[in-house]
Amino acid sequence: MSQPPLRFVHAGDLHLERPLTGVSEIPDHLREAFLEAPYLAAEQIFETALTEGADALLLSGDVVHLDKAGPRAIVFLLEQFRRLADHNIAVYWAGGQNDPVDAWPPTATLPANVHRFPSGRVGNFEHKRRDQTIARIQGISRNPGQPVDDSGFHRDAKGLFTIGVAHGTAAAPGSEGDRVHYMALGGQHRRQTVDQSPGIAHYAGTPQGRTPDETGAFGCTVVSVDESGHVKTNFVAVDVVRWITETVELTAGAEVTTLLPQIDVRVNNLKAKHPDRDLLVTWRITGSGELLNELRPGGLSDELIGQLRHMYGQKSPTVWSVAIECDEPLCVPGEWYDEETIRGDVLRQLRELEEDDTIPLDLEEFFPASLKGSPLAELARVSSADRSELLVAASKLGMDLMSLDDAEE
Repeated sequence: MSQPPLRFVHAGDLHLERPLTGVSEIPDHLREAFLEAPYLAAEQIFETALTEGADALLLSGDVVHLDKAGPRAIVFLLEQFRRLADHNIAVYWAGGQNDPVDAWPPTATLPANVHRFPSGRVGNFEHKRRDQTIARIQGISRNPGQPVDDSGFHRDAKGLFTIGVAHGTAAAPGSEGDRVHYMALGGQHRRQTVDQSPGIAHYAGTPQGRTPDETGAFGCTVVSVDESGHVKTNFVAVDVVRWITETVELTAGAEVTTLLPQIDVRVNNLKAKHPDRDLLVTWRITGSGELLNELRPGGLSDELIGQLRHMYGQKSPTVWSVAIECDEPLCVPGEWYDEETIRGDVLRQLRELEEDDTIPLDLEEFFPASLKGSPLAELARVSSADRSELLVAASKLGMDLMSLDDAEE
């Protein structure tokens, strides 16, 4: 049968209660952006539904944790829902871990265009356009801490395009979309299509990255269905602050005077690629050469961060340098390891620790006696995951301090 064309916007994991985090220093001129970004990104989702002339907005869970967000989130959502209601755009909302159905206060009456799915079972709605049913919308809200039961999803017996909405899935990998034509999933911050046949299963991702690990563009998905039932998805970026990790490779002989021009080129490229957005950039320095030895926290990295923030971080939109990371191992002449000097002793001990990870790195013995055995002492126990990074930092610090001693003699 012929399928009436339809268009809807799929979004999830708005997390209105979560500001941006993960940086050691937030400049005054970016504090508001860190707080407001989740709301501004969410507002762009509703704006997308309006500009796209969508039939519906699908919310696949974790929209807001009301206990943490407070009344502002309620007022915001009611205002946005009413904007859609004024244009006959329906909202279908499946609760997630943080926004179960019973978390919404009964005194804050939702507009008639907002449909909540029940928890524990799949609920069904017929989506209509001018009194004609054009799609079936099914969904389930989560009971926090419990898995989603996919067994209640099924395609419409009369052939109507069927949409499922849920925060997560218990279906086996590759079969997440088998029960419906389009499965709108939440619970994953990265946008991803996990199943394409016979039905599509898609995570829209979160609309705003919150930490330096959530790099790149975030947004929502516009889904178009034509008369033959063919589905086309289109990503729409709605984030207002974007995390970037940019890698700069150094060659032997590179100096600070050559590194800064490279970064300048990258900054201009980033501005062109991500216009009209504040960028939070972590610079990852790789390659070879003695300059890598100086790039460490407390050393040249801190000096460069200060320069970059002054050069690029004061304008709007800003390119704010979050950190300079350089995990490259120490680069020194091989003969230094054979020296009968303090430097040679240090290098040989560090090499032994790098090559034999069975040698424990327990720094508690260096704590004052009053702190040994205290909760703070846990910080002195180095995990295997942090071991390599710590040894690289220690080797660079040691060589840097010895070079300072040599310079003073």
